[in-house]
Amino acid sequence: MILLGGTFDPVHCGHLQAARIAGAQLACAIHMLIAPRPQLRPPCAASYADRWAMLQLACRSDSALIPFDFEQGISGPTHTIVTLERLRQTTTENFVWILGSDALMKVRLWHRAEELPDWLSFFVFRRPGIPTVELPRHFRKTNDARELLQRQGLIYISTRPMLDLSGSKIRHLRKNGKEIKSLVTAPVHDYIISKHLYEPKDSC
Repeated sequence: MILLGGTFDPVHCGHLQAARIAGAQLACAIHMLIAPRPQLRPPCAASYADRWAMLQLACRSDSALIPFDFEQGISGPTHTIVTLERLRQTTTENFVWILGSDALMKVRLWHRAEELPDWLSFFVFRRPGIPTVELPRHFRKTNDARELLQRQGLIYISTRPMLDLSGSKIRHLRKNGKEIKSLVTAPVHDYIISKHLYEPKDSC
């Protein structure tokens, strides 16, 4: 099972590009796993309901992208390894987690990080401005992305860089009255506008 997790606050073209590249390379559908209450991030600007609605809209036109709310029933902060333990009750597939090289640098801070090599492999995209990728302990690099589907504890680094785009950048642009139309899908853009998301607090 291939997973791209995130708060999706909002879901943007960077998320979708990464998912499509990984999906094409691995010949698998990508589960876009929304995190209700992530451990290592500040509180989300948009509600869970709005973030989930935007994720569904973003994936609607691409059957290879599956909006996935599996973590919604977990009480308290969500932890990747706890989610994988619960998912293991539903599938025997190996787990592959898609993330950027900036997030990979924080894997050592994840809950029960020392156990992660026994549970998943990583498909990594280089983030602009991060020239080197340091592997977490006990993970091994592979140059064959398809090997991620066969065993845990591997890391594949894509030759395609991740778009220089983030939810915080989009929120900042919206807060300052700037256009974001090219950074999200049309349905997501329309939803953000209609719901007045990420506008300055004193906006009508």
